[in-house]
Amino acid sequence: MNPQQFDLNSALNRFLDSDHATSSCQDLEALLSEIERESKGMHFFLEMLINTNLWKSWKIDPNPYQSMILTIGSEIDRIASKGNEPAFHSKKHMMDVCLMLSYLLKQEERAEESGVLTQVWKISSLEKWQLLLAAAAHDLGHPGLMNSVPFEIEQQSLDLLATLLLRAGNDAAMIQEVLETIKPWILATDHGQYTALLERLSSNTPKHVDCLAMLLVESDLASSVLPIRGKLLTDRLCEEWSEPYPEKSIALRNQLGYLNFLTSLHFLSPHSVCAGITTILDNSISQLHAQMP
Repeated sequence: MNPQQFDLNSALNRFLDSDHATSSCQDLEALLSEIERESKGMHFFLEMLINTNLWKSWKIDPNPYQSMILTIGSEIDRIASKGNEPAFHSKKHMMDVCLMLSYLLKQEERAEESGVLTQVWKISSLEKWQLLLAAAAHDLGHPGLMNSVPFEIEQQSLDLLATLLLRAGNDAAMIQEVLETIKPWILATDHGQYTALLERLSSNTPKHVDCLAMLLVESDLASSVLPIRGKLLTDRLCEEWSEPYPEKSIALRNQLGYLNFLTSLHFLSPHSVCAGITTILDNSISQLHAQMP
């Protein structure tokens, strides 16, 4: 497509149109790549996203989250302009996560109609906006390193978010309340906690907070299971790790390393099932097995 003809708002509306529940793997790959090429920045992307028909349909009044989300977008752009972005944990990744979260959340109506949406997985409009805030901020200021202790980098992102929102003039009490809500979701994106989260959700009485955390985690991981983009993102993570963790970088770049990563993933939410992410993952694993010597 000619860059001059690209209309991000129209492209997002077409993608998130509730009349078309799911998109093909090829359509997902194409849109994610086009957004990366043509978007003018994180603030611009988020502004177009929250003004889609889908996000406007999840109306809450008042809605302080719109301005907070855009504040995060501006900060991500500021960091990127200084050349401080890691190869993987960049604004490109943040756009992927926010878009995939939107794609998963739009499946809720379809999941309910098909009878696979249990009460514990139902998400209010308020929670949807809080999840988008968490998606935009979950890797805020990421240093391109791995945690030396559990939740280290995720807590740093939360601390940066608190400072950013205070500096933007938001009410301190409201910020504290919002951070208490989204904290367990953002902490859950520490991949070292992934197995424990899966185990909690596999119990007979999963908690709603863990369901919301899993939706953020699944949004964080969804692009990585796509057959083409997943390999691109893996290469970027290998580049990010090449200096601080050369052995891990080499191991992940190996085809078997990527396969082991994919086979460790489980998309449990009814939203991911209805979005076809589980099928995409299975197909990507099958393709990799077929390519193995």
